[in-house]
Amino acid sequence: MSIPPGPPPNPYQQNNPNPYAQQQPQGSVPQQYPYAQPTMPAGVPITSQPSGPPPGQPPGAPGGQPGQPPPGQPFGAAEKKGVPGWLWGLGGVVVASAVWAGALFATGGFDSSDEPEPVLGYGFEKDLCKTTELKAFDERYDVGAAAEDATGWGSKQEGLDQSFCSWSLTDREEDPDSYSSSYVSVSAMWHEASDPAGEFAPTYKGFEDRSNEDYKYVTEAVEGFGDEAYLVKENGEGDSSSRSMSLAVRDGWFTYEMDWSYYGGTDSADPPSPDEVEQMLKDETKAALADLKK
Repeated sequence: MSIPPGPPPNPYQQNNPNPYAQQQPQGSVPQQYPYAQPTMPAGVPITSQPSGPPPGQPPGAPGGQPGQPPPGQPFGAAEKKGVPGWLWGLGGVVVASAVWAGALFATGGFDSSDEPEPVLGYGFEKDLCKTTELKAFDERYDVGAAAEDATGWGSKQEGLDQSFCSWSLTDREEDPDSYSSSYVSVSAMWHEASDPAGEFAPTYKGFEDRSNEDYKYVTEAVEGFGDEAYLVKENGEGDSSSRSMSLAVRDGWFTYEMDWSYYGGTDSADPPSPDEVEQMLKDETKAALADLKK
C-alpha cells in the first residue's frame, strides 16, 4: 500500500533551522524563539498575508520611510498643527514686506518729491552796487568816484536768483592822461533748483586750459571761505599788458565771485602787484559775505 504524497513544499518556507533557537534536551517541550519569523502553512498563497502596517510602524501612519512626509508636504509641516504650508509662506512674505516698507519710510523712499532742499545761508540782495563798499580797494583806488558810475542788475527767477555789479576804478598813482584802466566786478547766485557743488571746482580749474602763448592762467584753492574757494590768476605773456585775478566762493548752494582786471596804456604806471590784488580781493570778499549772511 503506497503513501499518498503530501502537499508540495512551500518555496517561501525557511528550510534552515533558526540559528538563534536553543537546543532542547531530548524529551522536553520545545520552546519557540520569540523573534523567529512564522512560516506560512503549506498551500496558503503569498497574497493572503495580513495587510496591516509593517512591524514597528504605528497603525494609520502613511507608507514610505519612517520620518519622511508624504509626497508634496514639506518637512516640519506636520508640526504646525494643521496649518497649510502655503499659509506659512505667505506669512514670511508679509514679514519681508513690512521690513522693506519700514526701510523706505526710514530713508524717505515713499517721499513723492525727489528734489533736494536748497542750502542757502545768505539773503538775496538785488543791488550789490549799494551793498558793496570796496573799502579794501580804497587805498589804491578812488572808490568814491567809482561808485557814481557803477552799473549793475538783479534778477529773481524760479530756481535761480542773481545779482551783479561792476565798477571802473581810478588808480591814485596813475596819470589821468594815460589810457590804462582797472575794473572790479562782483556776482552772486542763489541756486534754488540744483546744487552747484559738482560743477563749481571744474569751472575754475578749467581756466588753466585756456592758457596760450599770450595768457597764462593758474588756479589755486583758498582756505577760510565757505565750503570751497578758488583764486584764478591771469598773467599776460609777451607784449600783453593785461592782468586779471578772480576769487570765487561756494557756501552751500550760494556762490559768489569777485574779479579784478587791468588794461595798461601808454606811459601807464605799474599796476598793483599780484600779492596786493590778492589781499584786496580776500578782504573785500570776506566783508561782502558777512553783509549778505542771514
